[in-house]
Amino acid sequence: MWATSDGPRIEDFGISERDLAQVPKFVVAGHRTALLVGVYLIAASGLFFLLLSVGGSWSAAAFFTVIVLAAVSVLLLPAAFLAVCAGERAEERWLCRRFPALRACLAYQEAVAEHRRRQEVLPRQPEAPGDWSGLSHTAFVELIRENLDRLFGACVTELDRESSGCDFMADSSTSRVLVRCEPGSQPIAASIGRELTASVGDFTADAAVIVTSAMPTRSLEDYIAERSVFVVAPGDLEVTMEALGFPLSN
Repeated sequence: MWATSDGPRIEDFGISERDLAQVPKFVVAGHRTALLVGVYLIAASGLFFLLLSVGGSWSAAAFFTVIVLAAVSVLLLPAAFLAVCAGERAEERWLCRRFPALRACLAYQEAVAEHRRRQEVLPRQPEAPGDWSGLSHTAFVELIRENLDRLFGACVTELDRESSGCDFMADSSTSRVLVRCEPGSQPIAASIGRELTASVGDFTADAAVIVTSAMPTRSLEDYIAERSVFVVAPGDLEVTMEALGFPLSN
């Protein structure tokens, strides 16, 4: 399942706008690069003065510092990174004790950021029926997912296409419907109808819907004539789902 197309709601995380306004800033995480460089420079300085105290030569100390650092960087850099990560975790634990709502606020902020990332890469909703046929499979499925989510909300679950033969499953109080996306302009063969009929039985579903920008072949039309498999255009998905027992989400 996924979040609504309007984005995460703050009340679902048990926090308020006031809590968000009071979220403290992370010093360690906010200056991670500077701290990594600082740890590396401290190690380099310590090694240099150690070699200087042993040999007494500035040039020799500088030369061997470079040589040793180059040799041990494969260990020093991961150690510095682990040290900074440990500092981040310690800072987070300390801030959580001072600000109990911190984890919920961070979860909300991450959910908002993820929603924005998805909106940025989401393909443009086609305006005309013919525009759907030019979409890639990934873009087509993503837009159908957004439409299902917007219309029917949490009753829609994403399925693994390879194992189930479908892209989504929708459950209401009275019905279960499988949804399969078929983009492009290639006519839909009867074999897809037979595959969906088997999936209906596997999932004890009431019906299956093929959402496509193409036309069904005559053999598919004949096959599904007396079966609970329907072929619909993307623009007709809402009406079809409502007819199959799915009320629109508020």
